[in-house]
Amino acid sequence: MGDRLNDLDRSVPKPEKSYPMLGSYTVAVLCLTLILSFIDRFVINLVVDPIRSELGLSDVEISLLQGAGFALIFALTALPAGRLADRLNRPRLIAAGVVVWSLATIACGISAGFWSFFVARLFLGFGEAALVPAASSLLIDAIPAARRGTALGIFSLGSTSGSGIALIMGGMVLSYLGTRTAADLPIIASLEPWRQLMIVMGMPGFFFVPLLLLIREPARGKRLAPPALPLVLQNLRAERGLVLRLCFAKGVMSLGDFGMAAWLPTLLMRHYAATPIAAGATVGIATALAGIIGSIGGGILVDWSALHYGISTRARLIVGSYLVALCGAILIGLSSSSLQIGIAFAIWVAGSVSGSVVGRVTMQEHVPSNMRATTVALSITITAVIGIAAGPTLVPIIAGLMPVAGKALQFAILVAGVVSVVPALLLIARSASTVSVASGAES
Repeated sequence: MGDRLNDLDRSVPKPEKSYPMLGSYTVAVLCLTLILSFIDRFVINLVVDPIRSELGLSDVEISLLQGAGFALIFALTALPAGRLADRLNRPRLIAAGVVVWSLATIACGISAGFWSFFVARLFLGFGEAALVPAASSLLIDAIPAARRGTALGIFSLGSTSGSGIALIMGGMVLSYLGTRTAADLPIIASLEPWRQLMIVMGMPGFFFVPLLLLIREPARGKRLAPPALPLVLQNLRAERGLVLRLCFAKGVMSLGDFGMAAWLPTLLMRHYAATPIAAGATVGIATALAGIIGSIGGGILVDWSALHYGISTRARLIVGSYLVALCGAILIGLSSSSLQIGIAFAIWVAGSVSGSVVGRVTMQEHVPSNMRATTVALSITITAVIGIAAGPTLVPIIAGLMPVAGKALQFAILVAGVVSVVPALLLIARSASTVSVASGAES
């Protein structure tokens, strides 16, 4: 068993033993930064109808602000950002991104129409593009193989908790902004509540910059330069395209992730008479709690299974996780109350997140250390193009094709989930056989 872990860890420099708290501080700050990024990205989902009403937008235009407006530049800059993260000081790169996306969130709150809002969302995507590639590769360099799954699982809490916290905090802030006390707020008191919300949510990022700059850049072995493009493609095609299959599986799963996150609060408010704070609490708590289970549970499971059964089990773990997500999607379509929808969505989140954690560890262990950030960036680019851009728009398009208007949005969310899981399972099933063959050959 020890040999397996030694094989996984031989290309990665060990963390400096004289700084035992450094790894914990790094994981904690990066996780909180990821939470912040998802808060600024997802808080728009809680104020869809007020934005649509004031700016005179359609559901499809709103979905473009939720998805394509963010994903377009996010997808275009993720790979260059990943290449930069393989060269530059990663904490400084992340800190610069935080400043950009915080300013962009504030700009959303002062937008005058669709196009100014769209441009602000573009800059939000630009600022966030470097975070996950830089942070993931930093953690892989800083954490030994035996604890990588757990560390990346804790870091991944930022994404699941961030979307949930965005809805919970957004609902609470909206509730506060409707009180008399909020009427005395300087500068923003005369603005509509949704504008105030965007501006308030954009402020905390500036306090994260000094925390990020305290993180030490870990050693990267001999600090090899990122490989040339032909060598990158060669590594991606290795083992019958294992890494590419994992990237595309995560990408198609994100259709359901982002489609559900974008429209479930609106579904609860439109058809189940939920208030913004109740809808935010239902979806937010389901996301946060299930995200904790999926992130930490998936991370611990991937470490435990590798120790006892070898790394060939990892792709099979992803298949099992995505089957759990499929059950959640089906249950959303069958639900008849806000509570049932919240529970069903929690099942989806737990399965999707645990599969993502296992996939991210597997991807990075099958490429050289000097292209890990690039690999994560490729996965993010595929996710942005497929999921973030198309997921929020796919749901209203499907709903428009439904013959029964009353349940159209709910069943459209179900269909989006099924459309996500089925191709992901096909890709991962092939990957599972690939890893098994490779593992058998090595032994």
